[in-house]
Amino acid sequence: MINTMATETPDRPTHLPPSWLGRLGLNRSTSALLLGILLIGMGQSLWAPYMPKFIENTIQRYLHGRPAPWGLSTSAFVILAVGLFGTLNDLQEGIYYYLGGRLGGKLGTRKALIFCSLLPMAGYGMLLAWVSPIAPFLAMPFILAYDSFSQPATLTVVGNTLKERHRTMAFSLQAIQRRIPRIIAYITGGALVGYLGAIGGVRLSVGISAVLVLLAIVIQIKMLRSDTRDEAKRTGAFSLSLVRRFHPELRKLLMADILARVAEGLPRELLILYVIAPKAGDLAIPSFGTFGVSSIVFGQLIALMSFTSLLTYIPVGYVASRPGGEKKPFIASTFVFFAVFPLAFWGLGHLLGVWGLIIAYVIAGLREIGEPARKAMITELLPADARTAATGLYWAIRSFAVMLAPLLGAILWITINPAAVFLIAFAVGIAGAILFAMLFSRRAGLEAGGSR
Repeated sequence: MINTMATETPDRPTHLPPSWLGRLGLNRSTSALLLGILLIGMGQSLWAPYMPKFIENTIQRYLHGRPAPWGLSTSAFVILAVGLFGTLNDLQEGIYYYLGGRLGGKLGTRKALIFCSLLPMAGYGMLLAWVSPIAPFLAMPFILAYDSFSQPATLTVVGNTLKERHRTMAFSLQAIQRRIPRIIAYITGGALVGYLGAIGGVRLSVGISAVLVLLAIVIQIKMLRSDTRDEAKRTGAFSLSLVRRFHPELRKLLMADILARVAEGLPRELLILYVIAPKAGDLAIPSFGTFGVSSIVFGQLIALMSFTSLLTYIPVGYVASRPGGEKKPFIASTFVFFAVFPLAFWGLGHLLGVWGLIIAYVIAGLREIGEPARKAMITELLPADARTAATGLYWAIRSFAVMLAPLLGAILWITINPAAVFLIAFAVGIAGAILFAMLFSRRAGLEAGGSR
């Protein structure tokens, strides 16, 4: 059973037509979630893509002609630091996903979301007060808290307040709400880094983020009324043993999802360093700045990625939400695009320059084509009496499984060459797409055989 607060206010604003609300998956609680996600996500998107450049520049300032620690070359030290940053982020996200699921399941989604909105402020304070290569490593555990803690609560609010046929559209709408401010933030963040440098641009963006977080907290306190809790009486409801209650289809999806995220994670933190041309006085690191574009252009490229994703959400959400609508073809397409992007980035970037990167980032945007359908599928397959905890566990397992990918990518970068990172990422992604297709085809074949 799901325990809902007796004092909960109606989730449907009276001034909007019910038909519009139903079709878009909107009610008071999902609207509060959307606004909170919009503001906090917009703030993070101002600076997060440029954090590897911030780390690179602060290391340059820290070394200032001195040898790198542990007998490493300067180049190797920077690449390993950036790879380690990505690995630690994945590790922390895994921990937060698991704890977020448990916290949301026990305290209630409303309290968990508001509490986790406060944590990023501590991280932003560190980045504003201390310019150091160490600052991002200490700040990110606080900054990452909201997104990782909020994912389980978000799926629970949508799952508990909306009927099944409206969930894919609700996740599509949430995705659109994320992407619109990100498009603005990516371009703005790139411009700030371009004009103020990586350190100055990131710090100003962090200050803006702190203001947006405070606004999101106020909105969630005033508007979020859904406060569902998991049923805690069932033995093992909040333990790792909950994975045994995962639907077989959910386990198959998780296996393919892990391979896709490994493919993404291998080059993820190093992409920006490969693209953006170094400025005068920057460290000379082999292959950094290969494509020679500015941070302003890079911001436009990742904004194009989000815009491409945005164009897919409504039509996919509508088709997958129709009675008898099939989600799996869209999810399979997502895995294919996860595989193709690193190859397109490396190959087309070298072949066609900026135009090749434009094509590659359109492909990157298409990686989200099945994301709302995937989230809706996860929601449908989770144990209903422990949905929040189970959602957190799903994302935690995925994050723990892929957390070494960024560090491994950095090691491959140093010991072999950058091309190896992109080609191996492509191979792993293809394996994930093939695995999902095989599992999907096998199930379809069994259903067809059973219907004869």
